Amino acid sequence: MRDVKLSVRKLGAIALLTLACSWPIFAQATYELEHREWAATGFAGASLLGSREFPTTVIGSDLESSRTVGVSYKSGYEIGVRGTQNVNEYWAADLEYSFANQFLRFNNLSPDIQNLSLELFLHHLTYDVSYLPLPRTSRFRPYVAAGAGAALFYLPGRVKKDAAELGLQLRDSWQLVFNWGGGAHYLVRDQFALTFDVKHRLSGVPSYGLPSSARVVNGQFQPGIASHGVLQNWQLNFGLSFQWDEY
Repeated sequence: MRDVKLSVRKLGAIALLTLACSWPIFAQATYELEHREWAATGFAGASLLGSREFPTTVIGSDLESSRTVGVSYKSGYEIGVRGTQNVNEYWAADLEYSFANQFLRFNNLSPDIQNLSLELFLHHLTYDVSYLPLPRTSRFRPYVAAGAGAALFYLPGRVKKDAAELGLQLRDSWQLVFNWGGGAHYLVRDQFALTFDVKHRLSGVPSYGLPSSARVVNGQFQPGIASHGVLQNWQLNFGLSFQWDEY
């Protein structure tokens, strides 16, 4: 009888020890995936700028008092990185840098320059605030966002050199930019998520150093452009995020 009691006690102790050792396994099995506090995202996609026309005054010409100068942007690829903080269950903030390679084309700049295509590098640095209606434990999290920042319309040195040979002193242009948009994050597995973004960016129209009016001086036509209004840029991106918590 005594041996039986000892055996029961031993089995009870073994059961308790087994349960204690197995608890982390059960806890892991019932652990819910969730979006972490911090995320670093790399993305790629397309940048779509469109075209505009600007009636421009011509000073000193006996042949014309104005001409319509066209500016168009060819669609280009875009790449970028984004750092995000989920500040609470439904709000997030992120800092984003993106780079797009596009071609800029001027139409009807002067009687001698009817079409001029130039390579353009477009840089954006923006700060955005996002609202996510679903909690961080949801795999799929749509969001809407808005923010502001700066855009650099950059012309490579070789482009400026070629333009100078045509009598155009072009330079880079900085513009304030506002953007809004939305998208979604999908948590594929713990710490890794896929992202999709659509953004509409609004900025001033850069002049690239051209004067606001054209002139004829000593028989030489000096191009200008009366750029004004708002330039609209649509961006569509897909990305991959790595997430972590700071503890």
